[in-house]
Amino acid sequence: MASLIEDTIKPGIQFINGIKPRDKVAIVYGHDNDTICSATIIYKLLKKLHGIESTLIVSELNSQVTESVLAGIRKSKSDHVIIVDIGTVGVEVLAELRKISDILIIDHHMPKGYVKVAYVNPRIYDKHAYIPATYLCYKLYENYSDAKDVSWIAGIGTLSDMGLKNCNDLFEGVKRDYGELVGNNRNIDEILFDKSLLGKLAKICDSGRVVGGIDGTVLALTALIKAKSYQEILDGRFDESRKLLEFHNLSEKEFNRLVNDFDKSRKQRKGIVVYEVKSKLNMKSPLATFLSRKMKNDVLVIYQKSGKYVDASFRRGGGSKVDLDELASKSVAGIPGSNSGGHIQAAGARFLVKYTNSWLKNLEKGLEQVK
Repeated sequence: MASLIEDTIKPGIQFINGIKPRDKVAIVYGHDNDTICSATIIYKLLKKLHGIESTLIVSELNSQVTESVLAGIRKSKSDHVIIVDIGTVGVEVLAELRKISDILIIDHHMPKGYVKVAYVNPRIYDKHAYIPATYLCYKLYENYSDAKDVSWIAGIGTLSDMGLKNCNDLFEGVKRDYGELVGNNRNIDEILFDKSLLGKLAKICDSGRVVGGIDGTVLALTALIKAKSYQEILDGRFDESRKLLEFHNLSEKEFNRLVNDFDKSRKQRKGIVVYEVKSKLNMKSPLATFLSRKMKNDVLVIYQKSGKYVDASFRRGGGSKVDLDELASKSVAGIPGSNSGGHIQAAGARFLVKYTNSWLKNLEKGLEQVK
């Protein structure tokens, strides 16, 4: 594990070593906790090393760097761009980015064939490695400084991606420095998420995205950057953290309502349990993670309409070996304007609402093909 991490973060260290105090840096991030915690840690690292206050740019899509990001980077006139936990950077977008600045990508999805960029991804060395991007950013920070100040943030992001059990040194660091965050709980993601104070912090931070969408994501990131300690988040000591606590209360009530509705409204389709979320809040991802525990050998697919699109989350029961990244890809095959991405254990997809029936048919066919 140690050598894997050393090899993985080496390009990141070389990239950061090339940043000078007067340089301008842009950090591009997505919407979930893993990406906002990654962005926070890199932001804090560059500020600590060189006093740099990086420009923070959120992508319209959680899984993809969109064209609108380019405008933000051009406006920032950045010398260096760091993209965290975004699985897809299109060829055309990447080509334009390379004309503007140096690029570092820190990611943990299946590797892409990126050229002329610094690329930090453990799956280059071990395609089965499941190590969240936040942990990689934590190890980069640790290379330069005592990481105690950011270990609680790293814990939030890594646990939110259900990867803390694979990052035991981080767990032990949080336990040593902030024992109350993990209590007497073992390093098992599901237990920590449900029963620990660290899990509560993860839910509070994620409520920004759940309730406020992209604006809520930016709010949560701002709160993490501003907070000098986790207690400032829990106590609502400034405007952003108070707003997050309000969002958290709303999301918890809606979450409980939908969990109760799941058993009544779910549909069974040949080894796939499908559930449509009907809510004003963006609940599909936290629901999918939680409800997957009810599955044994089935695949769970949670989908929710968002404007003219449908967003879907794929999870699997403990007895299932289905490659969800592949299944998500097959579910949108032939559907115009669609995209998908993720991991073997968890994935997502997006498509236009009018293709919902085609997507449902693809799900059944796709499962037969990937079993």
